[in-house]
Amino acid sequence: MNVATMTWPRWLPRVLCIRRRCPSCTSVEFKAAELRPYDGLFALFFLLPVRCKSCWRRYYWVSLRGAQ
Repeated sequence: MNVATMTWPRWLPRVLCIRRRCPSCTSVEFKAAELRPYDGLFALFFLLPVRCKSCWRRYYWVSLRGAQ
């Protein structure tokens, strides 16, 4: 099995924990993403939605400060 050809399942959220860099385009510029119905559940686990400004992919950051 080749790891390079594997894709991330669409239903599983992408979490950026340590490196705040987009894995797709290596950008470091993010903005707050639009909220979705299940984001309230993820906020209980300190996950905040962000979107890459370059490629528009959506990720979650681990944040101990909570939603802003």
